[in-house]
Amino acid sequence: MDVDAAKRAAGEAAAGLIGDGERVGLGTGTTAYWFIVALAARVRDGLKVSGVATSDATERLAAGLGIPLADLDAGGLDVAVDGADVVDPDLRLIKGGGGAMVREKIVAAAAQRFVVVIDDSKLRDVLGGPIPAEVLSFGVRHTLALLEATGGHYRIRTDGSGGDIRSDNGNLLADGDYPRIDDPEGLAAQLDAIPGVLGHGLFLGMADLVVVGFADGHVEQRTPAHAVGG
Repeated sequence: MDVDAAKRAAGEAAAGLIGDGERVGLGTGTTAYWFIVALAARVRDGLKVSGVATSDATERLAAGLGIPLADLDAGGLDVAVDGADVVDPDLRLIKGGGGAMVREKIVAAAAQRFVVVIDDSKLRDVLGGPIPAEVLSFGVRHTLALLEATGGHYRIRTDGSGGDIRSDNGNLLADGDYPRIDDPEGLAAQLDAIPGVLGHGLFLGMADLVVVGFADGHVEQRTPAHAVGG
């Protein structure tokens, strides 16, 4: 399976949805990368947009490709485009493998439309897998205990040398394993209630459209009403 071809197909299709003059949230990750590359090509062809990056890496990429960047202001965004780690049939998402989920959620919530770009390997019948959380260093051991009480085995994310990996916001990242999540809304409420948790990777009821790319280059568009288009 050519995963890169699938990701590129999804990213390029989403770039085609952006209108002239729109304020665009720019996601983080491997599929969002292809969206940004394709959007930059449209900018070079004359499309006028302003982008709000969800991570330092995305900001560097977009700036290097010539996409005008702006701060997220009170007016919000027309559209945000981002990837996801897992998507279920109701378009509930797990995000944050790249550690940018807090900024990603802020940007997605500020947008009138939230478009998610994935390859078809990210589709699942039921949510499950690692759920990341961004947590404060203060009291982190107690925060981890509260996280584990929700049913996931949590660990602080580290690099190859054992050092802590931190978000662009300077906070620790913790990953919890949930093989199957039968009540995503209930789990999200539990995570939201933990004081040391600044954000987590469950994005529920936020996606307006999911663009799914396949290895042969074709794409499908899925909405919360389960309508599918080619």
